[in-house]
Amino acid sequence: MTTTWPDNVRSTVRVEADGTGGALVVLTGEIDQDCAQELRAVLVSALNACPNGLVLDLAEVTFCDCACLNVLLQVRLEAGVDRVHRAPRFRVRNISPRVSRLLELTGTFAYFPNGSGPGPG
Repeated sequence: MTTTWPDNVRSTVRVEADGTGGALVVLTGEIDQDCAQELRAVLVSALNACPNGLVLDLAEVTFCDCACLNVLLQVRLEAGVDRVHRAPRFRVRNISPRVSRLLELTGTFAYFPNGSGPGPG
């Protein structure tokens, strides 16, 4: 599934099943307050559909504001931990320099360890 926000917003989100009960979510472009609600809906839907959780790829994010950072923090908290595998159900990989800088400035980098997940990368 790929979602493109309205014409005035330059971002997309792609959700791919990883074949193991999880999902890879790839965000590209600018994610800001204009797409925050839609982003939350997509991430919550992916978590509900994928019992093994999701991996969020942020390599191609060129801008992220605090509205979307709050969405990521909320969804991460709601995702919790897979009780069987004792692993977080929400992970991040390939953090772009812009997102990395936001995480550093807000003191939230530790909540999003840049790990590996399904798919290439």
